[in-house]
This record gives sequence, structure tokens and C-alpha cells, in this order.
Amino acid sequence: MELLRRDPRQAARLGVPRRHRAGVAELLCGSVGGSSVTDAILVTGAAGFIGSNYIDYLRERTSFVPVVLDRFDDFSVVPRKCFAAMGVEVIRHDLTYPIKYSPAMAELAPHLKYIVHMAAGSHVDRSIADPASFTADNVLGTVHLLEWVRANAPQAKVLYFSTDEVFGPAANDQVFGEFDRHEPNNPYAASKSGGEMACPAYANTYGLQIAISHCSNVFGPRQHAEKFVPLAIQKILSGEKLLIHARDGVPSSRIYIHVTDVCRAIQTILEHGDTIVTGTRSGRYNISGKAEVSNVEVALTLARFLERPLHYELVEDVPNRPRHDQRYAISWDRLRDLGWEPRIGLENGLAQLCHAALGAAA
Repeated sequence: MELLRRDPRQAARLGVPRRHRAGVAELLCGSVGGSSVTDAILVTGAAGFIGSNYIDYLRERTSFVPVVLDRFDDFSVVPRKCFAAMGVEVIRHDLTYPIKYSPAMAELAPHLKYIVHMAAGSHVDRSIADPASFTADNVLGTVHLLEWVRANAPQAKVLYFSTDEVFGPAANDQVFGEFDRHEPNNPYAASKSGGEMACPAYANTYGLQIAISHCSNVFGPRQHAEKFVPLAIQKILSGEKLLIHARDGVPSSRIYIHVTDVCRAIQTILEHGDTIVTGTRSGRYNISGKAEVSNVEVALTLARFLERPLHYELVEDVPNRPRHDQRYAISWDRLRDLGWEPRIGLENGLAQLCHAALGAAA
């Protein structure tokens, strides 16, 4: 049994009851009862698309111990039991409620080096239908997390994972920098901006170490089917018509970035980036790909890799999305200064997704 406590993955594979598996403190020690301690990273929203890929990244490419905090709802792409089977500690909690004392969180707190806050509602259409729940998730959830950090883990560096949509739509040839003014144009963007505004307030008032990232459109494995790339793949494979938003006949455009490059960017910010210092231009980073493309170009590329025809229609007014922004664009100069740049090109990333989709459909 001692061996199983040292190797929770083996315990999961053998079906050992959870009460006999290693807890947070044991996962953080080189041996049970030993003195060697490994730093932990708490990832909120880790059951989602980007969060689950980041957990994989931490396990495969770093020595950090990842810990999942998630409420596990209908939009989770990785079930709780899958994390347990991998030997990843899971804390189930809905951040719209304050984090109360638990033995797991108490054990974890002194070992936390970093916290990546990804838990958020992230779909514009749903935010338009239910803005109050998005405000609760993205603003109140952030405040509840920061309250726990200041009371229990003030040594941890926090990364608030935000979106390029907080800057609002970009005019032709306009590119937003990290410190540009927020002009959110829909309830989702407004709620992310609201959560973001709590970060400098807590950094200034309570001395917390906080950084902020703004990310452009992410694609990759495990993305929810409501997002454009997986939706387009599904429509192309089924032969259905794909609706693409346009304005005055011009399709909307985005800058896409592969989720693996996003994971690398997050780790770069955590390990090498600065944090918010009041009165200085610090603690904010943009994460973006290199090339801006129209969504028609993306759909045509997918159809080419899938070897299927594309049936699409440009629509000037998508139902239930009156605040659809035509274009977003951000620079990533500060992240480049840290030595990061995207490595996976759009075509290569889309080709991988199409290959996986064709394999699943076979």
C-alpha cells in the first residue's frame, strides 16, 4: 500500500479506493513523509478546453505538480474521474461561492507557487442570453479567488487569463497593445474586463503578485463544439451549411493561435514575466498568433484538409448575436521580449485537427 500511496497513477489504474491514494501534501513530497517538496500550480477551470491542455503541458513538460479547481459542469471537456485516473488532485468548487476551509486547500496553500485563473464563461452568444451568470462567473468568481489567495497563499503569483475582446473591435489596421483602454462590446467581454479590473486593485491594496494575459482566438484539441473551428469541421463533415458572419459583405477575421502555444506562453509569463506594480506599465501580456485570417479562409482550409466541399453563407446579422465584433487584433511585443513566439502555424494546427476528425469518423 505504501507504494500505491507514492504512485497515485498506479493506484488509479489498479482501482485502489480513493481513501488509500495520495493526498495533496503527499503529491507535493518527493516521498511520503520526506522533506523534498515540489512547487504546485493551481489551475482554475482546468476541466475546460485550454485548462485541460495546460494540465497536460504541466505534466509532460515541467516538474510542477498541477492541481485542478473546477465546478465540472456541462461545458467541461474532461470529467473529474479522468484527472483522478492520471493522478492529478482535483478540488471541486464553484467560484461563484467563496472558497471555504477544506483540508485539501489548507494542505495546498503553502506549496503554491503559481495560480492560473481560467475559470470563466467564454461564449458571446450565451453571455447575451444570460449576462448575470457571466458576471457572477467572471467578476465575482475572480474576487472570491483573490480573497482566498490574500488570506491563504499570498506568496503565489496569480495569472488572470483574459481575452482580447476586452479592448473591443479593432478598426482596419488597428492593433491593440497590452495597456490600451478597455471598450468591451458585449456582456462576455464586459465581465472579463470587470474581473480583470479587480486584479490591479488587489495588487495595489493587498500586495498580491498578479499578472494579466489577453489572448486571441485559440484552437486545438478538445475545444467545445460551439466554437468556430470545431463547428466548421462538424458542418463540413456532415455536408451542412456553415453560417459565417460578415459586415457589408466582408467576412469577420481573427488571429488564431494553437492551444499548445498558449500553454507555452502561460508558463513563460509565470516564470519570467513581471507582475502589476501601480503606476508602471507592468504585469500585462498579450498572447496572439502571427497571421490574421478571415473565417472564410479558415473554413476553406478545413474543407481542403477534410477533402470535402464547403457549403457556407455570409450572413449580415447572426440571430442572437447583435454585438458580434468584426475584427480583433493585439500585439504580443512584451511576450516576444521574454523570448516567446508561436511555433505552430495555423495550417499545421488545422491539419492535425482534421486528421483527428477523419480518424474519429472512420
